[in-house]
Amino acid sequence: MPLYRGRVAEELEGKKSEFTGKAINQKAVEEFQGAAQNLTSEFSSEEIKQALEEYELPSALPTEEYSEGGDLVISFEESSGWESHEAVNNWAKKNIRGVTTVAADGSQIDPVTEFEQPVGLVQAVWIANSHTDEGDYQRDVETKVLSPEDILFEDPNTGHIQVDNEEVPLSRFETEMQVLEKQIKKYSDESEPPVVLYDGPLILSFAQMFDQPVRERYGEALARVLAASKHHEVPVVGYTAGSKASDFAKMIEKLDLIDASSSVRDYQIFEEMTENWGDRTILFNSRRDNSLNQLQTTYHGVEYDFSDRILFSYMQIGSGPQLDRLDLPEWVLEEDLVDHVMSVIRSECGVGRGYPEILQAADADAVISRQDREEFLRMYQDFSNENDIELRWNNKALSKKRRRR
Repeated sequence: MPLYRGRVAEELEGKKSEFTGKAINQKAVEEFQGAAQNLTSEFSSEEIKQALEEYELPSALPTEEYSEGGDLVISFEESSGWESHEAVNNWAKKNIRGVTTVAADGSQIDPVTEFEQPVGLVQAVWIANSHTDEGDYQRDVETKVLSPEDILFEDPNTGHIQVDNEEVPLSRFETEMQVLEKQIKKYSDESEPPVVLYDGPLILSFAQMFDQPVRERYGEALARVLAASKHHEVPVVGYTAGSKASDFAKMIEKLDLIDASSSVRDYQIFEEMTENWGDRTILFNSRRDNSLNQLQTTYHGVEYDFSDRILFSYMQIGSGPQLDRLDLPEWVLEEDLVDHVMSVIRSECGVGRGYPEILQAADADAVISRQDREEFLRMYQDFSNENDIELRWNNKALSKKRRRR
């Protein structure tokens, strides 16, 4: 069925008020901005922590980068004189030379239900760029096929066999994390500390919608990456382009520095304070939600708990109004590696024209197209024929296939 553009246009017009009602409340933004600009003159780090003691989850807390009477933004003044992307690119290439960056990204084929016995696929691509004159660039992929045993489950309420639609994305996440964990270990003996980038936050707020076993699997997978990062002393960064998070804004609310609450985002508060390309906010500790409690694991016989050890900063790095958010484990600050990590991130974004080049490359390699999906189906059918596995088409899917010929 084609897209009925006229009907869609009518629907959009009919919901205009629902979209415009979400417009930015500029007065509220300015109120938050004023509170933020006065924060260090009114509160010391300890006073903030004391004022928020009553909250189990105060949204955010200051780190050692917070200083009384200081600035919330660390300026990258070197970029103030740059007038072209060529200047950014030249600086970035020189600055990152000899430093290895690693990234991974995944893709998936959701449960294929055209057959009575469904099948799924996940893959995770990893790329490592050592930024040498010789072009030392490595990449590989890990693939996992999900069988009916992985995908199907018996509904305890009805006794019916159902497709578990959570399993494929969960397996994809686990595979991505396993790839990153292996690469952290592989590149841990570099002379310059490598930097590992993950395209997403290091906080699993989305996982709270799932039941406990699923939340635990998400938490265990990410916690192992964080533990590997600390054990091997390889910084890992969760990169979120155009973040809409509000950890800092909610901390401001809890400090009673504004008259009323509002859905103001952190980037709206900080965007006026970040003038130069590469400016970043000081680090804050995220105390957002209970998903942080899932970040516990045992690695090499040592117990790790990252529930209160994930830091965040916002950086002015792209061309749009929103800032990008960087999450990193607290040990990076404790080991005085923050400047190194931020410099590498700026360099990656300089080469990538506003977004880390290594993440762009991993994303491009990981994509599974519609044609890839069809090829996977053919491979599954050939495999079944070669191994005398009976494949029965789902009647509904077979009917669709016939109609679309």
